[in-house]
Amino acid sequence: MQRLIAFDVDSTLLRVESLDTALEAALAALPDAAEARRRLHEITNAGMTGRMALRDSLEARLKLAALDKGGVDEMAERLRKRVTPGMAPLLKKLRARGDQIHAISGGFADLIEPVLGDLGFQRGDIHANRFVWQDERVVGLDIDSPLSRNGGKAEVLDRIAAASSETIIVGDGMTDFEAFESGAADRFIGFGLIARRDVVVAACEYSGADYVRTVEGLGKLLGV
Repeated sequence: MQRLIAFDVDSTLLRVESLDTALEAALAALPDAAEARRRLHEITNAGMTGRMALRDSLEARLKLAALDKGGVDEMAERLRKRVTPGMAPLLKKLRARGDQIHAISGGFADLIEPVLGDLGFQRGDIHANRFVWQDERVVGLDIDSPLSRNGGKAEVLDRIAAASSETIIVGDGMTDFEAFESGAADRFIGFGLIARRDVVVAACEYSGADYVRTVEGLGKLLGV
């Protein structure tokens, strides 16, 4: 049986938060852009550390700026150059070892599918939220997706990992740790190279989960 390793995308496979990067570009033209960016980062961090419900965080961020099809497509192309250094060869080694690799993200497929394709993910390996569109403008998110709410990553893992010998989730945020804490994953590896979140470090300490701050260290924990 294969191991199943699920990677978070934002601040893990990518060295940025994809939605925030798109929103920051849209906010740049506003007269109060600096304050809007500060608020954006505050909301994002609240969602990633568990101080704010994930769906509330996503909806609040989407209300800060208008996103259109052209801007989303342009940002999806830019994100192809924002891969965390070392992740591409690590994924190749894991696949060569025989592991089943999935990407599970609270971000949006419209933004991250191109870069994940570059990293060898097939469409069936990608699990992410989706925008709701109207006249080529983003008007919300698909709330039927489990990934739009807390606990959603555990739901996805329960569905895809039934036949795996071991299920491992790698990520920087509390939504990743939740999947381990719920029992949907056998192991959690906190990844702090891009974003070190104190609440995740503390969760790893009290639960006995691993925490690393380098891709090399992550590879060693994964046996490659």
